[in-house]
Amino acid sequence: MMEVMKVASGKRIYGTTWDVYLCILTSNGPIGVRDIWRTLSLSSPSLAQYHVNKLLDLRLIESFDGKYRTNSEEKLEALRSFLMLRGMLIPRMVVYGALLSGILVSYVTFWPWRGDFRDIVTVSTCLFSIAAFFFEAYKQYRGLTVFRVEE
Repeated sequence: MMEVMKVASGKRIYGTTWDVYLCILTSNGPIGVRDIWRTLSLSSPSLAQYHVNKLLDLRLIESFDGKYRTNSEEKLEALRSFLMLRGMLIPRMVVYGALLSGILVSYVTFWPWRGDFRDIVTVSTCLFSIAAFFFEAYKQYRGLTVFRVEE
């Protein structure tokens, strides 16, 4: 059974087409077919062009001077829980975990530690929440590879 990525318009992408989309999405600027071919180690540039054409038909990417970039108007549902930071997809849960880590460090550093029930509950709740956020972020990031199915 093949895992399938549903596009907002109801169409589906998976396998190599998904890889090509992620390659274009995470590139620093518009990227050409030969660059996609080299980056993904595809068998030929025409195979890369075939998948680019599929993405163009779905309007997920747009042509820009012979190169391709993502269409900012079309979004994939699976990527809504990710942030783009310098060409990297980062799960939003990482931001929440980092924020809570900063709060915990501030609490331990600036609050007088008495070791009473309040301190123990606060620290243990923060540690559990941080672990949960980072575990969910890991699962989200690993979920991107679910769509890499051989066609």
